[in-house]
Amino acid sequence: MPLDLRAILTTLAALASGSLAAFALTNPALRDYAVIASQSEVDRWISSGPTAVAIGAVVAALACVLTQRRGSTRAAWIAVTTAVAVLAMIRVAVPEVAVLDLLIALTIVKSIAAGIILGCALAASWGQATAQNALLLGVLTSFLSVRAFSDGAGRFSTSAIGEPAWGLLAATAAVAVGCAVTASAGFRIRRPDSGEIRIALVVTVALAIGHRVLGAVVDGNQYAAEATIWTVLVLAAGAALALTAIAANRLGDQSGAGGKFLWATTALAASSALLFVDIAQQPGLWPSPWIPVVVAAATVAIGLRIHRRIPTALASAVLVAVPVSELLPFDAAHGVWATTVKVAALGIGGAILLGSLAPGSLVDATLGLAIPFAAMTFASIAYVTRQLSFPIPIYSAYLQQQIDIDAIPVPTDAYVANLVLAAPVDYVTAESVGATVLFAVTVTICAAAIRKRPRPVVEAAIPD
Repeated sequence: MPLDLRAILTTLAALASGSLAAFALTNPALRDYAVIASQSEVDRWISSGPTAVAIGAVVAALACVLTQRRGSTRAAWIAVTTAVAVLAMIRVAVPEVAVLDLLIALTIVKSIAAGIILGCALAASWGQATAQNALLLGVLTSFLSVRAFSDGAGRFSTSAIGEPAWGLLAATAAVAVGCAVTASAGFRIRRPDSGEIRIALVVTVALAIGHRVLGAVVDGNQYAAEATIWTVLVLAAGAALALTAIAANRLGDQSGAGGKFLWATTALAASSALLFVDIAQQPGLWPSPWIPVVVAAATVAIGLRIHRRIPTALASAVLVAVPVSELLPFDAAHGVWATTVKVAALGIGGAILLGSLAPGSLVDATLGLAIPFAAMTFASIAYVTRQLSFPIPIYSAYLQQQIDIDAIPVPTDAYVANLVLAAPVDYVTAESVGATVLFAVTVTICAAAIRKRPRPVVEAAIPD
């Protein structure tokens, strides 16, 4: 059987584009920073990250729609190549930036470029089984693992995890150019109908803005009275689920529709939120940040391979088990092995769900894949519940740099990781149980929505 060069390049381009887009859209909110600026400037900088991700999610859907309307895979891969070039220029420019306002602008441009890469790559590869799985593999692997590259303190960068590596940028550009050169003029991307476009874009904008506003509300109440905080957290989680339910209802819940896929990606975002806070608070947890990358890639690949043979209920149960594991003894729930197992569980469970529920609509798929990055509500809830559960070590790289006393050693990343792990024995408190229950219930509601029978399609009667 002869090798199909075009199919191989498309698969590689989908994998690289999904990995790069996910890396660039991963911008966890900064809780510590190593910059010198006024408080108002720092506040603007910190809030720009989640805002940029929300913009990137909307741009991804728009890019997918425009690519579909044009119908050319060559144009899609040219757009991907152009966006990669923009990311490369941002990577070159960031070390020279000394003004926060310029850094904020670069952050927004970076998210826009990432959205273009995700939307165009998905439009050009979705529906081709191997390329579609490659895109899911790239997106999910980066989503689950790239936070391990963070050093725990925000510096002059467009993200807490830094800029994309030159190797990833070069590889994505190379295969995208190859796809553009070898693209067949006879292969056209399916054009969407106007109703599908309108619904998907409205839903994307509503979800992106809704999650951004809810996340800001949670962050704004993190120092309120404990009763007020818990009220805000429960209401925010409920509002996020209600918003998702409305959006999923508009997208449709039949087989192949985008509604159930949206519930699946929302479940993944909620299930992983507490884990990502733990990873952010333990810089240097793994001997090498590539360990979670390998674990995530392997488990996601396995999940995509077996998704047809595993019921979605079992995959949903795996996602529910991740936040429930918080009730285990501290070392058993937050050590290196436990964290690695959680990454693996999210990889295989998320891959089975997304592989089984992948929608036929390209723009619905783009929206679903953007949601785990744009769901700032769950990220903010996870951070605040961690504050309530146990004290977070104060770790400011800026203050460390200012220490000029030989008798006081500057803490290292390993020291900070050990400090985090040195939690009190009575870690399972009312607050930690409350956080576990809140996220477990959230994921369970998403799982129930996935299992819900689709509404029968009622055809209008034709008068005689």
